[in-house]
Amino acid sequence: MSAVRKAIRFEDVPWRRNDDARDWLNYKRLIWSETGSNDLCVGVGSLDPGKILGLHHHPEDAEFYYVLSGSAKVTVDDEEIDATPGTAIYIPAAAKHRILNDGGEKFVFVYGLNAGTRRHVYDEPPE
Repeated sequence: MSAVRKAIRFEDVPWRRNDDARDWLNYKRLIWSETGSNDLCVGVGSLDPGKILGLHHHPEDAEFYYVLSGSAKVTVDDEEIDATPGTAIYIPAAAKHRILNDGGEKFVFVYGLNAGTRRHVYDEPPE
């Protein structure tokens, strides 16, 4: 078993992106299973103007977003939230949610889940 990394520097973590048209999110996972956490996943997400993180849910994991910069429409179940810097959003386990960056600048936020990784299920078919 590898040692748990208790400190990670943002600049030392590469940006990643999933290869799926429903998910245009660029992300850096800072605390997660690869750094030794089995019960927490924390990272930073970035979504360019006009891009989406499609409708999905986490069957067993609650999540939060905290907006650092930009603006976007975040939908959680039937609620649409105008997410701007300083907005904190709680997403209960199994709640369907999406992000649409309808603003003119990059949308950047901190996210976290009560799991060692981001386990998700898409709720819309691929295009």
